[in-house]
Amino acid sequence: MNNPSPIELSVIIPCWNVAPWLPRCLEDVFAALPARSEVIAVDDGSQDETLEILENFAARHKELKIFSQQNFGVSAARNRALDAASGEFIFFVDPDDGVEPGFFTEMLERMKSKNADYCICAFKTLHAHGSVKEEKLKGVYEFSSSDAVAAGYISRIIGYSFDSVKRFYSGEPLFTRREMASVWRACFKRSIIENAHIKFDETVSLYEDAIFNAEYLLSAQSMTCIDKPLYRVTERDSGAMRTIPRNALKLARNKLRLLSARRRLDAISGGKIRKMCEGSVVFSVLEIFSLMARFKLRWSDGKAILREYLNSAETRSALHDFPLSAKKPVLAAAVLALRLFYPRAIKKRK
Repeated sequence: MNNPSPIELSVIIPCWNVAPWLPRCLEDVFAALPARSEVIAVDDGSQDETLEILENFAARHKELKIFSQQNFGVSAARNRALDAASGEFIFFVDPDDGVEPGFFTEMLERMKSKNADYCICAFKTLHAHGSVKEEKLKGVYEFSSSDAVAAGYISRIIGYSFDSVKRFYSGEPLFTRREMASVWRACFKRSIIENAHIKFDETVSLYEDAIFNAEYLLSAQSMTCIDKPLYRVTERDSGAMRTIPRNALKLARNKLRLLSARRRLDAISGGKIRKMCEGSVVFSVLEIFSLMARFKLRWSDGKAILREYLNSAETRSALHDFPLSAKKPVLAAAVLALRLFYPRAIKKRK
């Protein structure tokens, strides 16, 4: 029988030009860090003082390991750190965020006491104008089977189903039941990540966390949660969630990559994932077309992306079966127009 790793906990921090926020983040992490832990920071080609800050902290904290690479993106940085991690449990912390003193210990205790494969916590957001908003959990996530994890939690992070659309027609906002799928609010087991060969999809530049989480959870047999804000998110204008949506071409191409990633997850799940995001597939088609109609995306680029998107079997099926309602006449008209005209036009025109 192999001896357990002397490292119980690995904290992964991907860093790219985060000098203004990094010292506070690292202070928080080391103040909360339990024994038998390591912190793995990957400098992803920073051009500010990020690497110097990391080196200064490493001189004071032997737990900190630093890796440097060219600017390949946050997913590549996290993958590099995963390859180097040796802890039984894995945490991710973004370098512009912070953690509460009990973040690591309370999450670990919960995982152990429940014998769970995965744990999430609530969090709070520090807005740019100074206000703080606490984001509570939207459900009680105590599951002891893979089917329960899929139905009760993966369905809340991977996309919008037709059931979500029908509730929307009845007056429930689409995001009401959706959980933030970020990896920084979760605790993972390294054994599951390695045994299932799970990596961050480096082709996806937005919502890559949801793909990673869903793939991990497809191999998990249990899940628990802590409805306490143990993590602090810092809102900033230079983050990916704000910058990528401003770039219409990058946003549209990312939707294609998400479609491919969900298709891969559906194959892994034996067909569970597809039903969970049929609504999202149609919404993505409509959003791409909207970008074109508002001249934010060139028609030549948009047509090429839509042609590829609509060539997939899951897109055509979702578009055909998408529920319509007179309560949302604009949405119904847009879907009907796509059914009648656009797929045929794209197929014919090269």
